[in-house]
Amino acid sequence: WLSAWGAYPDDDGNARPIFTYNTDSNGMIDFAGSGIVHMVGGFSGLMGAIVVGPRKGRFDPDTGATVTLYSGNKALQSLGVFILWFGWYGFNCGSTLMISGNAANVAGKVAVTTTIAAAVGCITATFISRIVDGHYDISTGLNGILAGLVSITANCSVVNPWHAFLIAVIGACVLFVMAKVLQKLKIDDPCDACVVHGFCGFWGLIATGLFCTDENVQYAAYPNVNDACGRFEQFGVQVVGGLVIILWTCCTTGLLFMGIKFTVGMRVDSETEEAGLDASEHGLPQAEEGIMGLGSQKNNVVAVTTVPTALGDSKVHPDA
Repeated sequence: WLSAWGAYPDDDGNARPIFTYNTDSNGMIDFAGSGIVHMVGGFSGLMGAIVVGPRKGRFDPDTGATVTLYSGNKALQSLGVFILWFGWYGFNCGSTLMISGNAANVAGKVAVTTTIAAAVGCITATFISRIVDGHYDISTGLNGILAGLVSITANCSVVNPWHAFLIAVIGACVLFVMAKVLQKLKIDDPCDACVVHGFCGFWGLIATGLFCTDENVQYAAYPNVNDACGRFEQFGVQVVGGLVIILWTCCTTGLLFMGIKFTVGMRVDSETEEAGLDASEHGLPQAEEGIMGLGSQKNNVVAVTTVPTALGDSKVHPDA
């Protein structure tokens, strides 16, 4: 299992990469954590969503259509995403772990690929929502930023800037398509966390194998000098590593969440859900409505709903 990360030991305990077990191969390249950070969180969220089940009223009981529920305050969503984008430079550039020698140049290159991916992911997702759903959607554009960032996180140091553009375009497509797939499967992921972090994280690992160059790998100070990227061997390593992460995460978190479900419980009672967790946990439903100008809410559905999220359905819950 660990061989995907170049950790399969020889007789002396030294790490050996997968496939050749020598310096002709590399371990899995995951520079800042598309796999080991984002995929773990994303697929943990998927298992949690499956075990908890959809929110009350999310899917029409008669037709199965996705019902648009209250999707949050757009201004606060935007603020949060731009804070994340700013912090991502520490996440990606900081993964050089030092600033001396050539590391500063690598960090600068990482900043460029990270910026391109975030911007292109936003633009692509926004226009996809316009083309497919007939209107621009802020939440989809914001998730497009995150999709681009997650997709570039594994490979930001080993691809060229124009590669980052393509990786983000495909990452935004993964975001849109997989969000629709989860809805078809009646899996309720309110923030598209599994899609953004899980599936886009997996795409980030695969994109590393597709777009990396051997020169960039050596420039980023990976120790083995070889042509694994040119031979597409690196692509195989990335796929194995991603599948290992999915299997490990889904098994461990699935067991954890099922254990919680059948002991202390994973879900609040129907009455508490009806009132909303803002009421039960924070006592803030009236204050929030007054501050945000959201109007009255029931089942977390806004009575003055205007534009639904692009990844949802235009049908409004009958209680709205």
